[in-house]
Amino acid sequence: MKKWLAGLGLALSIALTVQGAALAAETGTSIAEFGPSSLIKSDGSYWIWGINQSVPTPLVGLGKIKADLGSGIVEKTDGTLWLVGRNPRTLAIETRQVEGLNHPVKILNSTPYEALAIDADGSVYRAGKDDNGYVDLTSFSPVSGIDQVKDADGYYEQARKEGSWHYTFLKSDGTVWRANEDLTSFEQMPNLSGVTDIQGITALKQDGTVWTWRAEFDSDKLPVNPPIAEAIPGLADIRSIDISWQSNLAIDGKSRLWFWGSTITGFSDGATLHKQDKPILLTGISDVKEAFTVEKSLVALTRSGKVYATSIYRESLPANAEFDLIASDVKTMRNGVRHLIMQQTDGSLWGWGVNKNADQGTGDYEFMHRMPVAMQKPISVTLNGEAVAMNNGVITKDGQNFVPLRSVFEKLGAVVAYEETSTKKLVTITRQNGDKKTVIQVNAKTGATYVNSTEVKLANNPFNISGTVYLPLRFISEKLGATVEWLPAEERIAITMK
Repeated sequence: MKKWLAGLGLALSIALTVQGAALAAETGTSIAEFGPSSLIKSDGSYWIWGINQSVPTPLVGLGKIKADLGSGIVEKTDGTLWLVGRNPRTLAIETRQVEGLNHPVKILNSTPYEALAIDADGSVYRAGKDDNGYVDLTSFSPVSGIDQVKDADGYYEQARKEGSWHYTFLKSDGTVWRANEDLTSFEQMPNLSGVTDIQGITALKQDGTVWTWRAEFDSDKLPVNPPIAEAIPGLADIRSIDISWQSNLAIDGKSRLWFWGSTITGFSDGATLHKQDKPILLTGISDVKEAFTVEKSLVALTRSGKVYATSIYRESLPANAEFDLIASDVKTMRNGVRHLIMQQTDGSLWGWGVNKNADQGTGDYEFMHRMPVAMQKPISVTLNGEAVAMNNGVITKDGQNFVPLRSVFEKLGAVVAYEETSTKKLVTITRQNGDKKTVIQVNAKTGATYVNSTEVKLANNPFNISGTVYLPLRFISEKLGATVEWLPAEERIAITMK
């Protein structure tokens, strides 16, 4: 059995939660919540993008979604849990029901072999495994020996060329506990009380101090069990932290941004990390609301709605590092490992950073967007009132809506044929309605279009995105005898066919 790819490329720590229609009401948008690779609309529909979905694409048939818990697990409004993932061979989206969980608030899928879930009542559940030893996120069982847990994380401990995975658990009383990968015994970590957040080997306390412990040991030393956490000198009155594998950020009570960890030079196997263990106050930015490490940049959102970035692709990061303005009027943002999704005050979503796998839902596969690019709106299509499932979402270009070749027209009773040569990419759409036969031919390469052998000039030519041919929805639907209505308040295209 091949490993089933769950999570759709989502950042593992991201969870989308619909909080009524608060976000939608505040921004005047239909988007209730969003992450780096998915969103939930206020009508409960769930949308994804990335890999072979270049724009937001609705998962029709999944039902109304209440929350995205991360790692591909979503909660429907009826309380059931479902895993959304890709078939590793076809990359098609598939869903399976999740069993064994009650009311999870967090999914921690840190490795391909281990995953945990934290329940709202503080209990911990462990994911099962498939026949090959990989995590099976559709089956969970309770873990004994630990309770009253409000958060969890993990880290890899390296000693004498051998490594082992460890979990950390933050309890509701502010204490931190540790367990090995087998979860058979739990030990309280000394010096860690009054903790409000744990990330990796770092803990934030209620008093604003930040604590850490060692995870790497040389050949002459062995780890201390349990590890002894120590306060990081220079950090005080810290309100939030963002800990990544290389660079660490903290925001203090004065909305100032602090950095410690590593910068990077070189590429791929030749990359070199340059450690800066002592935290520095970054004076080139102020009034910081949120901050993340994205690819090789530090990105910060200020309380005035401006987004700034500075590079960590250097041997050291100076305290006076310059930050460049990349966006304004931003309400909030969500970070992936290599890209960023920002929501402006008007509700629109914008992508920035690496876009190699259509990570930003902008309808292209440009490797990098160095300036923010507008994401395509999540536009749904209905036929006689029923939602239409599409293998890719609607793309709006110059005010005209385009859909993938076979997504709608076959549902209108047409037969779609495709022929490609060196000079043409010929699409033939044929519909027989009683004695009336309609034949539409479109050369997707040149835009030449014929309806029943009569040439027709299109307002905008068809186009191709990574092998997917897009055709104008209204033009072809109406030529096939349908009525098309655009409902902007619902971001929906309603097609009626008798």
